[in-house]
Amino acid sequence: MIIMSFREKSLWVSILISLIIASMYGDNIYAIFFSSVEVSSKQTVNLINRIVIAFIILEIVLHIALAMDDQEGASGKEDERERRYRLLANNSGYWLLSIGLILCVVLQMATVQFSFEQTEVSQRFILAPIELKLVVVFWLSEVARFSHEIYLYRKED
Repeated sequence: MIIMSFREKSLWVSILISLIIASMYGDNIYAIFFSSVEVSSKQTVNLINRIVIAFIILEIVLHIALAMDDQEGASGKEDERERRYRLLANNSGYWLLSIGLILCVVLQMATVQFSFEQTEVSQRFILAPIELKLVVVFWLSEVARFSHEIYLYRKED
């Protein structure tokens, strides 16, 4: 039987929520990135709002349930090992987020500098709304952070 701390369970919940959100909205984001149809900024904002609201609601509900199940662990202090794991994972997530952000800005500058037509798949990705690219980069950095921290917990066992 695998015994997990409250914080590790919390990470598993967060990564599960991230995967649920990705599966729910992935087809919408894919369609916006790679369809030949022009997408309005209102549609983009509505999609981002739905993603953020769904993520917040799922995080709150599932973490409340997790805390009710393990009240002692939820109120416990973070030990040095958990703190080290969190800091290492935050560092890797931060680097991925930083690189993704820079790439989004470079792609945005490229669309302004060069005139692209929506013929090639790669060009449609470049022309996709920057807001959606940033949401995808943020999601990937969070999944990487959660995964790295879970790896550190599991590596110890």
